[in-house]
Amino acid sequence: MSLVGRFTFSSMSSNTFPRLILFLLICCAALVSQAQTVAELESRLRNASSKDEQWKITCALARNLLSTTPEKAAAYARQAITLAVETQDKRREAESALLAADIAWRVNRLPDAKTFYAQAREAANVAGVPELVLESVEKLQDIAVRQGDYKAAFELSQERTRLLQERTRRYSEQQAKDRETINAALLEEKNRDTRILAILVGCFLVVLTFLYYARQRANRRIRGELAEKNAMIEEKRRRSEQLLLNILPPAVAAELTVRNKVAARRYEHATVMFIDFVGFTKAAENLEPEVLVAELDYCFSKFDDMIGRNRIEKIKTVGDAYICASGLSDHNERPTDMIRVALQIQDFLKKLREKRLAEGRPYFEARIGIHFGPVVAGVVGTKKFAYDIWGDAVNTAARMEEACEAGRVNVSGAAQAVAQDEFQWEYRGKIATKNKVEMDMYYATAISPSSVRSLTL
Repeated sequence: MSLVGRFTFSSMSSNTFPRLILFLLICCAALVSQAQTVAELESRLRNASSKDEQWKITCALARNLLSTTPEKAAAYARQAITLAVETQDKRREAESALLAADIAWRVNRLPDAKTFYAQAREAANVAGVPELVLESVEKLQDIAVRQGDYKAAFELSQERTRLLQERTRRYSEQQAKDRETINAALLEEKNRDTRILAILVGCFLVVLTFLYYARQRANRRIRGELAEKNAMIEEKRRRSEQLLLNILPPAVAAELTVRNKVAARRYEHATVMFIDFVGFTKAAENLEPEVLVAELDYCFSKFDDMIGRNRIEKIKTVGDAYICASGLSDHNERPTDMIRVALQIQDFLKKLREKRLAEGRPYFEARIGIHFGPVVAGVVGTKKFAYDIWGDAVNTAARMEEACEAGRVNVSGAAQAVAQDEFQWEYRGKIATKNKVEMDMYYATAISPSSVRSLTL
């Protein structure tokens, strides 16, 4: 007898015990994994900023803790109900109440389960979710039977029957809609066949139309060629006018086009600016001609763009000198724009100098002179004509440039007197110039703060 007992125990030890150990290990692993999941969810809940995210996490915690810690799961379920009520989301309130009711049902707290199922039914009714209503009613019926309240169980049974009938009706309606969809698809297929027939007929008509089109094609080609030639003539005329506008101011170009000549005019309030590069001759000796011309073209093109935005007329370039004026045909009779552009040009050349130094390439610095006074402007000659200006103001602007330091803007006293409130100045005193008496000269250093504010506004 003892031998049989020992044999049986040995047999059980060799088969059952390893399985028991494996089962315990699996259970431990599941518990550890669940504990990690719960800890992670609780950490996320503490950091959650929105009630929407908090509701999702509390529901997940309640489901994870349902099998191990029902009391804690119930607390999270009630918290989810509170969040759903605060956000006035009846569907979520119904789902949260069902979760809390299921927890109470599992721990045999029928009164609590009944309360939560009733809340879920009410919320689901408001939210219009019949499936949740049916589930709540079925659970309430089971509770009524277990509590011996057969009258309530009968009423709930009737409600359940009504809900099931309603679900059946919805299912029938869905089937009817599906049949309608199938019938619509069949009708569409029939219509497609009809359209194919119509397309064939249309193709036949297109062939007939093409034959008619081919008959008219020659006439259209001739008209198109004539239109193309007219367009080419118009484009050449437009380019000629544009070229003329690049050489002359608009008003002068219009007068030259109409009268074939331009009368000289005197402008009492003109501003003349001379720009001359410092050390250009030395730079020309160290640079290839192509590179030198490309650098000049780059700088002068930038100057053209700056003055073009400020109602200033470019007069001409002479070697490395750039001459422009304002207050001519456009009546820009104050030197303000000219001085502002001069400061912008020096700022551009300063930045270009820094870039060229970084590249190890030669750079240009410029002297700028500005004077304000009367000039005479017009077009001279009949071939290769050019718009030019004459007068003492032109000569004085040249002397301002000659007396200027590299990188500065030298302004005559006449120009400074007109624009003195719009810029910051550095008075240089009376300085003698070539063939001139001593003249007041000023360095324009910056735009005044009041002018900056007015430009910003």
